[in-house]
Amino acid sequence: MIVAGALIAVATPGTAAAQPRSDLSQPNYSYTDAIRETVYVESPVDGDRDGQKDRIVVDVIRPKETAAGLKVPVIFEASPYFAPAALSAQSRDGRYRPDYSGGYKDEEDDGVPSKFKGYYDNYFVPRGYAVVQVDLPGTRFSEGCATVDGKEVMAGVKAALDWLDGRASAVGKSGQAVQADWDSGNVGMIGKSRPGVLANIAATLNVPNLKTIVPIAAFNSWYGYLRLNGLPRFADYPRYSAVSDGWTSKLDPNRCAAVYDEIPAATDERDATYTSWFAERDYRGAAASNLKASVFMVHGLNDYNVTPDLALDAWNSVKSAGVPRKLMLTQMAHVDPINSHRERWLPQLHRWLDHWLLGIENGVMSEPQVQIEHAPNQWDTYAAWPADNATTKKLWLEHETLSETQPSTSGHALFFEKYDEREKDIVASPETDRSTRVAFLGKPLTKEMRVSGVAEVTLSAKASASGTPLSAFLVDYGTDSYPNTSEDDAPFTEGIKPGSGEDCFGAGTTADTGCYPRYVHDLVTRPFEIVSKTTIDTENRNSLLSDSPVVADKYYTYNLKLQPNDYVFKPGHRIGLVIAGTNCTSMEVPGTDWCSHAPEPGNEPWQLTEFEIDLGKSSLTLPVAPR
Repeated sequence: MIVAGALIAVATPGTAAAQPRSDLSQPNYSYTDAIRETVYVESPVDGDRDGQKDRIVVDVIRPKETAAGLKVPVIFEASPYFAPAALSAQSRDGRYRPDYSGGYKDEEDDGVPSKFKGYYDNYFVPRGYAVVQVDLPGTRFSEGCATVDGKEVMAGVKAALDWLDGRASAVGKSGQAVQADWDSGNVGMIGKSRPGVLANIAATLNVPNLKTIVPIAAFNSWYGYLRLNGLPRFADYPRYSAVSDGWTSKLDPNRCAAVYDEIPAATDERDATYTSWFAERDYRGAAASNLKASVFMVHGLNDYNVTPDLALDAWNSVKSAGVPRKLMLTQMAHVDPINSHRERWLPQLHRWLDHWLLGIENGVMSEPQVQIEHAPNQWDTYAAWPADNATTKKLWLEHETLSETQPSTSGHALFFEKYDEREKDIVASPETDRSTRVAFLGKPLTKEMRVSGVAEVTLSAKASASGTPLSAFLVDYGTDSYPNTSEDDAPFTEGIKPGSGEDCFGAGTTADTGCYPRYVHDLVTRPFEIVSKTTIDTENRNSLLSDSPVVADKYYTYNLKLQPNDYVFKPGHRIGLVIAGTNCTSMEVPGTDWCSHAPEPGNEPWQLTEFEIDLGKSSLTLPVAPR
């Protein structure tokens, strides 16, 4: 069994496991005897258009002492993933599947829940917290429709938060009014992936009792997730997201079909531009100014599902709001740190929640704001991310090389697009001539180089057709052991693999043991690592709001911002830049069956394109910082 003392002893050597810390909440309450109840909160909206306000299912577990007047803070999670889907709720190739780790809640809604998803209840209820899990509108037993976190959905989530603070009404299973008179008024919202997205959004909705959020592998703008710089990541994916959520409903899932069928037109499936549908689901900018809660954010630098640019957007929103904050960046893909770094993660989460919800002064806010894993279990701490002391290093594109000086004469590089080429094949063997890409290599490094933030590629290029993808890859060329994080081949890898044994978090019951398998880092030796990448629609080179057609054989300037990272190139390795057309790995290319073959003649998604780069006007800019 994992207990608090054992974990803290690992995190802070010298602390005896047998000596409880006075600055940590202790397991003084019975998990077995905890009060378990389901309440039904009235949302202010009718999302499923049945003429009645939606009823939102809220499952609660709290120490039994709350029945005698004890007031406790709340760990709150809203999610569409509390029940399995009748229709498989993973994308059609299996690449971006929801997080179902920790199982599901009860199959039946009998008013007395016996099973809560995840470990928060097992670990924190004995330490004097309540845990509240909310079925997202349109999922499991909640009414409404799962409109991909639109206003109707968020009204239901906010209603559950408001009920805790006495601003919304709820009833129990038998219809009696229920109040959360046991709530201390301090709520922390947590979750990985979609539940983390919901936490990001809820924190902008002026909920006074929401004191802190812990978004893991999350984002705060749906456009960046569903689209790729003017390109759809997957065909009809916004509607597919809604439908897959809706098929977890234990009510009639077909009742929302008409609502879901409105999504493709609203999201501009043809041109993938930024529409009002996406604006409603964009919580950056002005919306982020409403953020008042503190934020502990976690993200994987190799996350190919919720990509690092979305993490940077969310982090910048947090910084602009000026709220207390903390950031953990790992080497993982779309992974919960309880699986990849549990000995490091759980003590930090415990102290964070104790500080913000129980008011315990435990020093968590005096620690460095940013922690970054630069290699498996090798951590560095910083005051900011991206590095606030980074300097710009500009490298110019020459024939097959990256030069620190601008070439005196201009050359040209020619390549042809290929529909079905995966990124690992695009960047492999950079010194081999290939017609489908151009590769540029720097000299072997004499010392390590840390790149912190967003690398940018400026290309002066012409294309033979309009509205086609253009891709760039920043690559570390050097044989080494790298995290095994790839979406090129199924099954997709996320940087961890099953280990031996299991850990049990806190207390448990037969129905809800709180025990989960151990994982270890998954490493692979290979001759290169893709550090960062991006793909754009050439017609969206100026704006995501509208298309600007490309005139064939006319030179345009393309500014490609690569995915942010914090990466250390080792001595002897070489920095590489690869330019190509379509990156079949990062987007669904119609007719290729997920990159398995070229489209049949006559079914090409766009015209196969020839690109030509003016090297003398093209460059790579790196943000370089001391480690």
